[in-house]
Amino acid sequence: MNSAKDDDITPTLFVESLESPAFTRFLQNAALSDTPLLSITLPIAGIDPLAALEIKHDYEEKFYWNHPNNSISISAAGKIRELKATGKNRFKEISDQTEQLKSEIEAYTSFEHSMAGPLFLGGYSFSDHNIGSIWKKFGAARFVLPEWMLIEIGHLHLLTLVIEKENRTADDIYQEVILRITDFLNLAGELNHSEREKIYRNNILCTLQKPEDRSKWIQKVEIARNEITKGTFEKIVLARQLTLQSPCKLKSTVLAHHLREAYPDCYNFLIQKDHDTSFIGATPERLASFRDGEFSTEGLAGSISRGRSAMEDASLAHSLLKSKKDRDEHQFVVQSIGDSLEKFSYRIEHPRQPKIKKLHNVQHLFTPIKASIKEGVHIHELISELHPTPAVGGYPKKLAVPHIHEIEQIDRGWYAAPIGWFNLTGSGEFAVAIRSALLHDNTATLYAGCGIVADSDPAKEWKETLMKFTPLLDALNRLDEEYA
Repeated sequence: MNSAKDDDITPTLFVESLESPAFTRFLQNAALSDTPLLSITLPIAGIDPLAALEIKHDYEEKFYWNHPNNSISISAAGKIRELKATGKNRFKEISDQTEQLKSEIEAYTSFEHSMAGPLFLGGYSFSDHNIGSIWKKFGAARFVLPEWMLIEIGHLHLLTLVIEKENRTADDIYQEVILRITDFLNLAGELNHSEREKIYRNNILCTLQKPEDRSKWIQKVEIARNEITKGTFEKIVLARQLTLQSPCKLKSTVLAHHLREAYPDCYNFLIQKDHDTSFIGATPERLASFRDGEFSTEGLAGSISRGRSAMEDASLAHSLLKSKKDRDEHQFVVQSIGDSLEKFSYRIEHPRQPKIKKLHNVQHLFTPIKASIKEGVHIHELISELHPTPAVGGYPKKLAVPHIHEIEQIDRGWYAAPIGWFNLTGSGEFAVAIRSALLHDNTATLYAGCGIVADSDPAKEWKETLMKFTPLLDALNRLDEEYA
């Protein structure tokens, strides 16, 4: 296996990779083995991963993951294998299925990198089972091994192809690799010579919100506060949904582009199940990042708006730091995460006081948390223990979470659930799917939630949900623009 520094990847190295003796030996050995799948990762000329998804529009299943400030972007399409599970043991079942699939894949990379090789892309639902007719398409846990995947990390661009071997010779496999890579190399030419895409005006987005929705929300918050007063739990997160309709079919990749441009501090994601159905969002909350035994997560709870001037913005941040209601809510999250990680960790570290995370339209209390994880612990075990954090569930978790659905009366689906990627070596990254929407044909269902504690003000919580709808509302409203 050749190795190269991340910033040394060039087209020359790409050609050398295909002609290298190591690659030739890999193909010859793979052709003689019983392994049904081959994964091949090579450097490639720079292509915007999202643009590649738009050009290769014939695929039903698509995945996009982007964090501009972290200089990482992933796009993928197609389905070679899928991992699925439902019920209380779904996290363990996904982990077990991954272990089983390891023996079915032989991987080649032209250099060493933590994200080289096959990745599994997808996520979990908030609850153990999915019940909604549209959400059922996504399942309670589902990860896809795609046909192809483009990764952009800083100046590094990688292409991973997954190939069904089907008893073919080394030369047959080599010819397919050349054919498929040439297809991606031609994308650059299409990008250079294609006319600017015309996106037709959607006219007016029509909201299906009813006048009585606000009063029903206030009633639900009061129900939660009464339960807190009785000592049923200390905090519960309630969410609501806002449904919008457009005269035209909504284009998920265009929405993803608007979100990544407006929210570079967030994980911008797109999970497309079929041509009509996608889950999309721009979430500020990382749930898990795991590599070489080092685990990173964060507490994110307590919110306030951004100011219209530097002085107002600083004043609002100061108010948030001094707010007992928000500090208590935030402490529930940090304490719960620490409790969840304790049995898996040698040590857990985090600052004693929260910081402020400033996003485009909102400020949050934020505490970064790191842990050194014991050997043999899988990422899905950690996710199972953390989900749902008090930032999207409640505290104590076992007492609060069972009451969420009976009070909310909505189907969360994958909203506020773990979404992301992982590889065969146990590394991975997951975010909490908030600030998100379910797209189906010409309808968008937006989700937003608030942490309810003893002194929560129902009217203020309503305003907070409006603030949290903003990322998707802004992106949807931009679809009304017409591009020449």
